[in-house]
Amino acid sequence: MLPELGRIGPLTLRTYTVLLDTAIITGLVLMFVQARRFSGEQPAHWVDAGLGALLLGIVAGRLGHVGIYWHYFTDHRSEIIQVWLGGIDWHTAVIGGVAGLLIVSAWRGISFARLSDAAALTLPIGVILTYLGCLSTSCGHGREVGSLADYPPLVAAELSDLYGVVAPRLSSQLYGAVLGVVLLLVFFLVARCVQREGIRLWVLLILLGLGAFGIGFTRGDSIPMVGGLRLDQLLDLSISALAFIGLLAALQTPVQET
Repeated sequence: MLPELGRIGPLTLRTYTVLLDTAIITGLVLMFVQARRFSGEQPAHWVDAGLGALLLGIVAGRLGHVGIYWHYFTDHRSEIIQVWLGGIDWHTAVIGGVAGLLIVSAWRGISFARLSDAAALTLPIGVILTYLGCLSTSCGHGREVGSLADYPPLVAAELSDLYGVVAPRLSSQLYGAVLGVVLLLVFFLVARCVQREGIRLWVLLILLGLGAFGIGFTRGDSIPMVGGLRLDQLLDLSISALAFIGLLAALQTPVQET
């Protein structure tokens, strides 16, 4: 995948940025559209919730990234607030996003269960587009392998790392995009088969954490190791555990009348 899609005058259309912006805009539009399904709900308030989740997600995600790579930012502190240079940890971004939904739902008097169900639809779309964006910029790249002949097509490919070194690598970013498709299918399955509100986001986050944990074994980008596991793999499992707690809490919450 090309890192740039082209130019419009002086503006360079970078693939990762375009895909990320598409994910954000799509998420906000979906929040607006889904709000109209419920009588008495104000779509603008749901968009407020989406913006709140986005804002806190970016802040928390950046803080998480800085914390993970503190050994670098110790000597580059001026870059800590330069989010546009790249670097968002999805684990802390999710925590910040959920916190944003909670805060705005309380402020606007909106059902958090309904909000979280709506946000659940945006999650797999964001996963797909983010992993495809990483494929274009080589973030989250796979580890090197001996020969492409040892692997089926698409399982491994000639891919670049963050430093531009092209070599046979496991297609970790493609695995992530496939995970996003699976999450999207699970969303529609749960929406069709389970009528109870407030559980879709938690189910998807449990599966996302477990899927990302598995993909972590294929990745080759540098990150601190803890007890033989990548630090982000431990965070993956933490997200699944927190989401499981959220699911249990949602199941014990009285059903709200429409």
